[in-house]
Amino acid sequence: MIPLAGHTLGHAGIAIQTSTGWLLHGGDAWFYRGEKEADNHHCTPGLRFYQWMMAMDNQARRRNQQRLRELSGQHGAEIALFCSHDALELKQMASLHPFSSAGSNQGQ
Repeated sequence: MIPLAGHTLGHAGIAIQTSTGWLLHGGDAWFYRGEKEADNHHCTPGLRFYQWMMAMDNQARRRNQQRLRELSGQHGAEIALFCSHDALELKQMASLHPFSSAGSNQGQ
C-alpha cells in the first residue's frame, strides 16, 4: 500500500509487482489519464472541479499528483500507473496486463 493522502482520509494506492514490472493502482489520486503526464498535464474542467470539491485535503492531493507525475516520468518504463476512474485507462491497462483467472469462480 502506498499512502496517497488528499482525496479521502487514509487514501492509498496499491503497488503490485509482476513478472514484467510494477503496476500501481492510484485509486482516486487522479480521475483523468492526462493528469499523470509529466509534461503538459491536464484534466477536463468538470473532473478538475469535482476532485477539488471532493478532496479532504486538496493541497495534499495535488502534491501526490505531482509525486506520481515524477514517478511516471522517471520510471515509466518500469512501472505502469492506472486508476479506475478513467474508463479508457482502465480498459487499456486490463488489456496490457490481464490477470489470471485460475482459481477464480468466474463464469461458474
